[in-house]
Amino acid sequence: MNGHSSNGLSQFRRPRFAEIPPSIDIPVSAGDDDEDDETAVVEVDPNALPDDPTELCTLLENENSPRRFWMHIALAYAKHSKIDTAIEIMSKGLQARASVADRHEKLPMLNCLTWLFLQRSREAGKNASGFAAAEAKTKESYLQLATQTLNESTRLDPSAAVNSLARGIYSIFKASSQNPNERNHHLELALKIFDDAIRNSRGGNMLALMGKARVLYARKRYDKALECYQEVLLKRPDMDPDPRIGIGMCFWMLGHKDDAKMAWERTLEIDPDSKVAHSLMAAYYLHVTSTMPEYDPSWMNNYRQVIDHTQKAYKLDKNFPMACATFASHFFSKKGYQQCESLAKKAIEYSDVPGITSDGWYILGRKAHAEGELSTALSCYRKSDQTREGGWLPAKIGVGQVQVLMKDIPSAKLTFEAIVQENPKCQEAKTILGTLYAHEVLSAVPRSGFAGSKDDITELHKKAIFLLEGVRNIWRNDKRTDPANEAVLLTLARLYEHDQPEKSLLCLQAVHQIYMEVKETDEDVLVPIQLLNNIATLYWHQEKYSKARELYQEALEAIPLHKEKDEHLDSDALATTLTYNLGRCEEAAGNFEQATKHYNQLLQFHDDYVDANMRLTYMALRNTSPEGPKMISKLMQTDGNNLEVRALNGWYLSKQKRKPLVNIAEDAEQRHYKHSLQHYDKHDRFSLTAMGNLYLHTAREMPRATESDKEKKRKTYEKAVEFFDKVLQLDPKNAYAAQGIAIAMIEDKKELRGAVGILTKVRETLANDGHAVVNLGHCLAGLEQWGRAIEMYETALSKHNQGRDPNILSCLGRVWYAKGKKESKMEKEKAFESMKNSLEYAKKALDIVKENPVFMFNVAFVQSELVSQILQLNENQRTVAGMEAAAKELDEAVQTFKTVAAHKTPPYPPKDIEARASMGRTTRNKLDRAIATQKEYEERNAAKLAEARKRREEDIKRRQAEMEEARRREEEKKAKVANERRRIIEQAREYAERKEAEERERDEREEGAKEGRRRKRTEGEGGTKGRRRRKKDFVDSDEELSGEERRGTRRSRSAAAVGEDGEEPKRPAKKRKKLTRGKAAMGNFKSSEMVHSSDDEDEEITRMETAIETEGVKRRKRVAVSDDEDDEMDDLFGDEDGDKAGDVEMQDQDAPAAATMADDDDDDE
Repeated sequence: MNGHSSNGLSQFRRPRFAEIPPSIDIPVSAGDDDEDDETAVVEVDPNALPDDPTELCTLLENENSPRRFWMHIALAYAKHSKIDTAIEIMSKGLQARASVADRHEKLPMLNCLTWLFLQRSREAGKNASGFAAAEAKTKESYLQLATQTLNESTRLDPSAAVNSLARGIYSIFKASSQNPNERNHHLELALKIFDDAIRNSRGGNMLALMGKARVLYARKRYDKALECYQEVLLKRPDMDPDPRIGIGMCFWMLGHKDDAKMAWERTLEIDPDSKVAHSLMAAYYLHVTSTMPEYDPSWMNNYRQVIDHTQKAYKLDKNFPMACATFASHFFSKKGYQQCESLAKKAIEYSDVPGITSDGWYILGRKAHAEGELSTALSCYRKSDQTREGGWLPAKIGVGQVQVLMKDIPSAKLTFEAIVQENPKCQEAKTILGTLYAHEVLSAVPRSGFAGSKDDITELHKKAIFLLEGVRNIWRNDKRTDPANEAVLLTLARLYEHDQPEKSLLCLQAVHQIYMEVKETDEDVLVPIQLLNNIATLYWHQEKYSKARELYQEALEAIPLHKEKDEHLDSDALATTLTYNLGRCEEAAGNFEQATKHYNQLLQFHDDYVDANMRLTYMALRNTSPEGPKMISKLMQTDGNNLEVRALNGWYLSKQKRKPLVNIAEDAEQRHYKHSLQHYDKHDRFSLTAMGNLYLHTAREMPRATESDKEKKRKTYEKAVEFFDKVLQLDPKNAYAAQGIAIAMIEDKKELRGAVGILTKVRETLANDGHAVVNLGHCLAGLEQWGRAIEMYETALSKHNQGRDPNILSCLGRVWYAKGKKESKMEKEKAFESMKNSLEYAKKALDIVKENPVFMFNVAFVQSELVSQILQLNENQRTVAGMEAAAKELDEAVQTFKTVAAHKTPPYPPKDIEARASMGRTTRNKLDRAIATQKEYEERNAAKLAEARKRREEDIKRRQAEMEEARRREEEKKAKVANERRRIIEQAREYAERKEAEERERDEREEGAKEGRRRKRTEGEGGTKGRRRRKKDFVDSDEELSGEERRGTRRSRSAAAVGEDGEEPKRPAKKRKKLTRGKAAMGNFKSSEMVHSSDDEDEEITRMETAIETEGVKRRKRVAVSDDEDDEMDDLFGDEDGDKAGDVEMQDQDAPAAATMADDDDDDE
C-alpha cells in the first residue's frame, strides 16, 4: 500500500520521462544511391544531445517528422534540466506542424509546451536579471506564455483533462501573491477545477487529487490535505510527484514531526535525488538542533545531517529556495555574512512559497542585526512577519530585540508584553531573615523532600516561605526592576522545588523576567545558564516538553557568550549537563531519534558518561535493536555497581522470552534482583517491585490441579505481596506496587471490590498508562458493573493505537456479551441489543487482524449466540427483518466455524468447532420455522390492527357527530331563550307604558271625583252624609280606605247616569269580598298572599291558569297581591306612589307577560 517491497524500493515506480525511448530513431527520406532503402533513420541518443538544437530542429522540419519526434527530443532536453531548449524545440515544432489540420497532432504539443512554461516559471526568479526589460525572463512572464498556450489548446479541445489540470496548477502558482484576496480567489478557483476533474474521472485522476491536496494545504486544512495525499498513496504508490512529501508536510504542520520524517525518508529511499525531500529532511534536523544546546554532542550530529541534506539539495538545484534559506542560516551562524546575504536574497527571489520568503527576510534581518544595521534589521524583520500569513513569532521577537537596541523601550514593551510581569521590590531585613531560614532548611532537607524531614525543619520551612513571600508581595506590583530581588526569588524557588514545583517555576520565571528587563537597557547582561536549565527542568517534569526544549536550546546557545565574558567558565560541564537534559526531554516527549542523536553527541565528548550510555542502551533494547544486548552487557561490565544500570539490566532480563518456570530460583532475572538487594541496596525500590512482579507472574502460571498446587500457588502470591508491601513502606505513593497488590488480590483472593479502590487510585496516578485502565475494566467486569467496565475499556482504547487495538476491542465485545447473557434472564430485549454491540466490537477487532482464527471464532460465536437470543424473544419483541438478518449472520457463522476448524492453529479442537457448525445448521432450521411463525403472527397482527383502527375511526366519527348534534341543539336552545327574553322585555316595556298612561288617567279621574264629592258634601243633604259616614265606618284601616277610594272611582263612572233631579239610579247588589291572609301554593307570583272570592275563586284561578298557558291572551279578572309584591310591581311599572299598595285591580291582557318577566327576574336573582 505504501509502495514498499522486499528491498525497500518500489518495483512498480515509473520513472519520470519514461516515454522517451532509449534511442530516438528519426526516419529520413532515401537518397539517390539507396533508393530502395526505405528504412533509413537518424539515431539520436537522448543522453548525448547537442547544446544547440538547431540541426535537430532543421532535420525534423525537413523530414516533416510527426509530433512524437519533436516531443521526444524536447522532453529529452527537459529531462536534463534544459527547459529553455525544450521550449525552443516545441515552439519550432508547432510552427513546423502549423499546416496540419488534425487537432490531435497539435494538442499534445501545445499541452507539452504549456507544462514546460509552468515548470520554467517555477524555476525563474521574481525579478529580471541579466535581461532587457522586453526580454525579462521572470516568473510572471513565463506564466503569461503558459496562459497564451493554454488558451490556444483550450480552443482546440475545451474538455481536455490536461488543460483543466494545467489551469489548476496555474491558479496555484498565481496564489503565491501576497494579496490575501487574490490568493483566496486563485485557491478557490484551483479547488473547483480539481474537484471537477476528480468528479469527471470518478476519483481516478491522481494528479487532480494531488492538486486538491496542495490547495487544502495552502488553506491550512492540513487534516483534509493529509487524507487526499494518503488516498493518492493508497491508489498509486508509484505516483510522481511523490505524495509522501505532502504527507510529511501535513504531519509536520499537525505536530507529528517524527511521522513527517518517516515519510520523507521513504521518499528518499524511492528517489535519492529528490531535492525537496532533502531540503525537508534538513528542516527536520534543523528543528532538532533548535531544541538542544549547541555544545551537546547530539546537536553536532543533527546539524551535520542538516548540512548534508542541504548540500545534496543545493547541488541538485543551486536556485532551490529552501536549500538557499537553510544555507543562509548556516552561514549566518558561522558569521559568513556575505554568503548569508547572497543566499537569503536568492531564496527571496526564487521562492513562491510565503514561508520560505519570510525565512529569507528573517535571515537578512538577523544579518543586519548582527552587523548593527538596526534600521535595516527592523525593516527585514517586519517584512518577514508580514510575508508569512498570520505573522511569525521569531520575526516578532527580532523586531522587539531591535527595538530594545534602538532604545525604543515603549515599543519593546508592547512587543514583549507576554513575558512582562509584576516587578518586585524588597525589604532588606525580611529578605535576610527569610534567606537565613531558607539556608538552614535547605541544608537539612533530604533528597526525598520536606515530607521526610523532622517537624522542626518543616516549621522552619514554613517560616522561610512566609517571610520571603511577604517581602515579595511588597514589590510585586512595583514596575521598577531591582536586581536584588533575584536572590529572594531563587531562594523561594529552592524552597518550593520538592513539594510545590509549580510555584518554584513561577519564581524562576520571575528571575528570568528580571534579567530580560535588565537586558533591555544593558546589552552585556546575560541570563545565567543555570537559571535557564532549572526552568527547563521544571517544565520537563510538568510534561511541557516544547517549552523545556526551547529553554535548553537557549541555554546551550548562551554558553559561548558566557565563555567570552568568563574565561574560567567550565563550558564543557554546562554543555554536557544541558545536552543530557535535552536528550531526556526529547526521550520523554517520544522523540527517540532526536534523543539518540543528543546522547551520541554527548558521548563523543565524554564516552564514560554513564547516564547517556544507559539511555542509549534502553532505547536500543526497547526498539529490539541487535546492538541492545551487546550494549547492556558492556554497560554491566563497566558500571555494574550502579543501581540504575542494574535496574536497566533487570528490565532487559524481564523482557526475554522464557518458558514457564518450574522453580523460580532458576530464573536469571530473580537471581539478578536478589543479588542487587543482597550486595548493593536492600531498600532498592525497583528491585523490590520487580521481585514482586516476578513472583506474581510465576504464581499466575502455576497449576492448581491438586490441593498442594493450590497451596503453593497461594504462598507464591503472598510472597509477591510481601515485596510490594515493602516498597509501599519505603514509598507510600508507589503506584506500581499498589497495582501489584490489587492484581494479587484479584487473582488469589478474588477480592474484586477491594481491588477496585486500589486500581482507581492507581489510575489517577498513572493517568497516561492505558494498562492501569484495562486492569480496572477487568475488575469492574468481574463485578458485573458493565457500564463502568465499558467506559474503562473505551478510555483505554482511546489511548492505544488510535482506537485500533484488537485486544481491547475484544474485551469490549466480551463485556457486552457477558452483559447480554446476564440480561437474557429478565430483559430479553436489552440482552439482544447487548449481543448486537458485542458482535459489532468483535467484527471491529477482526477487521484489524484479518484471518486470525481466534478473532474469527469470536465473531462466529457471537453471531450464533445472537440467533439463539432472538429465538428467545416473544413474537411482539422481534421482527421478520431482524430475524432474516440474524439468519444471514448465522450462515456466516457456520461458514466461519468450518474455516476456523480447517485452520492450522485453531483456538479449540477442530471437532468441537465442527460440532458448533453442525449446531448452527440445526439452529438455522429452527430459525426458519420461527421466521415462518413470525410472518403469520405479523400478518394476523396487521389484520387486527387494521380492524381496530377501522373501529376506532368509526367511533371517532360517531362521537364527532353526536358532539355536533349536541352543539347544534344547544345553539338552538340559546337562540330560543334569547328570542323569548327579547319578546318578554318588549312586552314589559309596552305594558309599563300602557300602565303608566292608565294610572295618569285614573289619577285625573279620581281627582275630579274627589272634587265633586267635596262639592256634594258641602251642598248635599244630610242623609247622604250619613250614608257616607256609615260607609266610612265600614273601612277598617287606611289601607282599606284607599281601596274604597279606588272603588269609589268606579262608582263615579256611573255618576253621569244620575238625573238632573239628583236622583241616584238603583244599582244591583254586589257581593262582598273577604280579605284573608293565608299561605297558598307558590305560582307565577312572588307573594303567597291571595284574595279569595266567596263565589268565583275557583273560576278565577282556572281562568288565570288558562291565561298563563295561552301566554297572556286572556285576561284574569281579579288577582290580589301582598303589600311587598305590590310595591315590587309598582317599582317594576314605574308607580312610585306607596298609598296604592292595597288596591286590587282587574289586569288587562298583557298582565301575565309582566308576571312572567317578574318570575324570570326572581330566577336570575
